[in-house]
Amino acid sequence: MFDLLAKPCRAGAALALAAAIALPAEAASWDELVAAGKEDGSVVVAGPSFAHLRDWIVKNFEADTGIEVEWKPLVGGPGPFTASLMREADAGNITTDVYIGGTTSCFNFTRKPDVVVNLREVVSLPDVLDGSKWRGGGLRVQTGTDDDRDNDDFWCFIQTADWVMGDLFVNTEMVEPGSITSWKDLLDPKWKGKIIAHDPRRPGAGQATAAYLYSKFGQDFVKQLYVGQEAALGTSYGKNPEAVATGKYPIGIAFVQAAVERYRSKGLPIERVFPEDGMGLATGGFSGIAALNGPHKASRAAFVNWFLTKETQGAVQCLLLEQSIRNDLDSYDCIPEYVRPKPGVAYPIHDYEKGHHFGPKSELRANIATIFGK
Repeated sequence: MFDLLAKPCRAGAALALAAAIALPAEAASWDELVAAGKEDGSVVVAGPSFAHLRDWIVKNFEADTGIEVEWKPLVGGPGPFTASLMREADAGNITTDVYIGGTTSCFNFTRKPDVVVNLREVVSLPDVLDGSKWRGGGLRVQTGTDDDRDNDDFWCFIQTADWVMGDLFVNTEMVEPGSITSWKDLLDPKWKGKIIAHDPRRPGAGQATAAYLYSKFGQDFVKQLYVGQEAALGTSYGKNPEAVATGKYPIGIAFVQAAVERYRSKGLPIERVFPEDGMGLATGGFSGIAALNGPHKASRAAFVNWFLTKETQGAVQCLLLEQSIRNDLDSYDCIPEYVRPKPGVAYPIHDYEKGHHFGPKSELRANIATIFGK
């Protein structure tokens, strides 16, 4: 069981603590990282397509370092970017230096050699490497590669946040409070054609929630819910929750809180529901960071270390509304209550765990055509 409060990290075959494995041999000062990065002049970062996140990162990294940021937004989720990256890898011309996003793409990056750079060779700031600054006693790193998943010496990416996925939302003026207590309640014929979901056919929040449901209830349930109930499948993280908040649809699946809060802050009637048979998927959300084998080695190192600092994590967690794993931040009050782990509740399925990724989630992806048709 994965209890985010009592056991923020499971060591071993899934996410490992950097404190428990070999750390980089040398630490670098911030001034040294910046000086080297300025020689590159710029860094290319692929990240979530939230303008407020992009604007803050670009403005503040450039102000702190004098290094220009080119931001590649993951429009339509990480799938299109991953496909483009693989084509660049085949051509021997990777143009992106850093990736910020979810675990699926990070795992996919390792399928080709030399796409991902070992973060053990990149992370060097003493403050970042200090295990006491992180919940669980160290950086939470995903180790291994696709062909050697138990290789603890290779850091594929670092998870910087942990929270409970926004799996199910309702418009409280259209759905009677307390009427949905089980995921299976959504199969009621009265909800046919009245559900909107983030598209589970591509990597992202929609696929994360669908894999969670696949793991808990099986393929038939997933097909009944999405296909049998004629759920509308959308790819926009912003427009999907808007459709529920404004009453176009009474029920929504796989929403991200950074978008939901736009409408809640306006007083619109959108709230999260916690079915008793599935309280939520534990996840790192958009918080994974990977170093790619792009052209700007030094500025890549400066950016990755900067992203992991207290100051940046404190800001990013409030921009994405994903609770940082750093335990020395001034406040966590910006995080919505409905994505915080509930005391006494165990979350047995974690989207960032290898067992889930290479098990139920991979099975779901392999059966996309069977479930949803071509």
